[in-house]
Formats: sequence, structure tokens, C-alpha cells
Amino acid sequence: MKTKLSKIFAAIIAVLGLFVAMIPKYIFPICESGDLSFFSSYEPVMRCFWFGRIELFMGGLVVLSGLILFFRPTRETHFSIGALLIGLGLVIILVSFNTVIGSTCGHDHSLCQIGTKPAERIVGSIVIISGLIMVFFPGKRFKQK
Repeated sequence: MKTKLSKIFAAIIAVLGLFVAMIPKYIFPICESGDLSFFSSYEPVMRCFWFGRIELFMGGLVVLSGLILFFRPTRETHFSIGALLIGLGLVIILVSFNTVIGSTCGHDHSLCQIGTKPAERIVGSIVIISGLIMVFFPGKRFKQK
């Protein structure tokens, strides 16, 4: 990829990471309570709280990888960030399928089931596809300016 195209692709990846991080908090909010804390022994922290935190962390890592690609657009960086994005997209999808932290939302009609999880799966799939593009098509004509 040429440098300008690589920077555009890096910006798209950073925006995808922002979507991953913003979906459970702002777009399709999960059922977390703001006043729950580790020190409250009377109210347990629900699993959807941890689901949102994991997705926030994964989105931050996707944003960070997009920023690394933006400031260091080389062929080697494309391959390594692409491989990283494939792994991050897989984790994003696996968390939404209840394989990492267990069952999060028990109600079939909750916003978490009908909004948050499908949106995370879609964005996670797009992250995987962008990682595959970066791994398999790093560009033979790559020029760093």
C-alpha cells in the first residue's frame, strides 16, 4: 500500500476500535450500574458489566494498533498489525458469544442480546477482515515517504 492509502486504512481501523469501545457504553448500552464497586459486598457486579469492560479494552487495543499503523506505515508493520487485528477481532467475537466470561444477559429480549452483542459481532468481523487484508495484501509497491 502507498503511504496515503495506508494512513486512510489506519484511520478506518482506529474508528472501528472506537466503535467497539462505544457500542456497550453509548450506542447499545448494557445493563451496568454506575454505583457498583468492588467494595460493595451487598450488591454483586453483574457479568454484563465485565462484558462492557472487556469490549472497551479490546476497542482501545484496536485504536492503538490503528495509531501505530498511522505513524509507522511499513510493510512489516502492516503484517504484524494485521495479525494482531485478526486476534483482537476473534476475541471481540468470542466475548460476545459468551465463551470468555460465561453467560452475560439471560433475557432474550434485553438490549444486550438484541443490540450490543450483534453489533460487536459485526464490528469484530470487520476487524478480522481488515486484518486479513493487511496480512495477505501488504503491497509490493510500498514506499515510505
